[in-house]
Amino acid sequence: MKPLTKNIPIAFISIVLLIIAVFYVTPKVYAFSYGSFAAKVNNNRQIGNPNANVTVVIYTDFQCSWCRKFEENDLPYIMSNYVKTKKVLLQFRDFPLTLIHKYAFKSAEYADCAAFQGKSEYMQTRGLLYKDQSEWSEIGDLYYFFKTKAGKIVNLKKEEACVKSGIAKKLIHGDMTSGINAEVEGTPTLFIYKGLTLYKKVTGYIPFTSLNKILSGALS
Repeated sequence: MKPLTKNIPIAFISIVLLIIAVFYVTPKVYAFSYGSFAAKVNNNRQIGNPNANVTVVIYTDFQCSWCRKFEENDLPYIMSNYVKTKKVLLQFRDFPLTLIHKYAFKSAEYADCAAFQGKSEYMQTRGLLYKDQSEWSEIGDLYYFFKTKAGKIVNLKKEEACVKSGIAKKLIHGDMTSGINAEVEGTPTLFIYKGLTLYKKVTGYIPFTSLNKILSGALS
């Protein structure tokens, strides 16, 4: 039998190579503290001019049908008429209605992990979740849904590593707490601020024609 010591260099090299491979292949989600994660996600969940005098804070639930209607009907008009013209800053917040929407919390995790990758990734993920809401709500397998639908939007390895880490849960709970403190009773709920003063709270879905009047009033 050969001395065991002769195999040590080979074993050592193998272990070193394995560590290097894991270090470079594994997404670096865990290298960030929660504070860094939350700061980056919150920055990427706000769209528009940070110096705008009007800020709209939007609480939504990705499994909510009225939120989908807002996303599809109202948000495009807000984006084109108020955000792209630098008049309004939008800030998105999670408010999953977990008692009635089984997959709302998990979908918020996927959305916030997409925000960790970038602003564009977040907005495209929002659009995808709402566009195909009935599909993933029915199957309940968000990993499979993202694997088949979101490959061109996000880095799937980083996305899944982020979701599995559970780091987004604290952020979502924080959003829910702030919503409860602000008396959010359903989704969507919009808080429209003129400067630092609350100008109007809008509970539930309203057509853009009505929302447009409120935003115009806030800007006057």
